[in-house]
Amino acid sequence: MHREGFARPEVKVQLAKFDVVRFSLLDDTDIVTPEGKQIPASEFARELNVSYTPSIVLFDASGREVFRIEAYLRPFHLAGSLDYVSSGAYASQPSFQRFLQATAERLRERGESVDLWK
Repeated sequence: MHREGFARPEVKVQLAKFDVVRFSLLDDTDIVTPEGKQIPASEFARELNVSYTPSIVLFDASGREVFRIEAYLRPFHLAGSLDYVSSGAYASQPSFQRFLQATAERLRERGESVDLWK
C-alpha cells in the first residue's frame, strides 16, 4: 500500500486533508487520540478493535470514527475512501460503492481513464 497507493498523486492530495498517525499494533509509543487522550498506540489499537493490517481508521472532525479500511486497496479505491470521508460524502451517501461508481462516472465524463486495477 505504501509503495503503490500512497505514492500516487491522487492519494497524496487526499492524504494532505488528514492528520495521519501510523503505528504498529505492538507499538507502545504514546499517541494522542482524536478525543485528545494520550495513550500507548497498542492500547488505542485494542480500543479500536484493530486486528488486521493494513487497517486505516478514518475519523471526522469531532473524533468519531466514520470509515474503516481493513484490507489492501488498489489506488483508485484508496483515494476514493479518503475522498469519501474528507468530502463528507459519507454523511449523505451511506453506500461507499455508490459513491465510487459516481466518482468513476464523473471522471469518465471528463475524458479521464478509470482503471480499478492499476
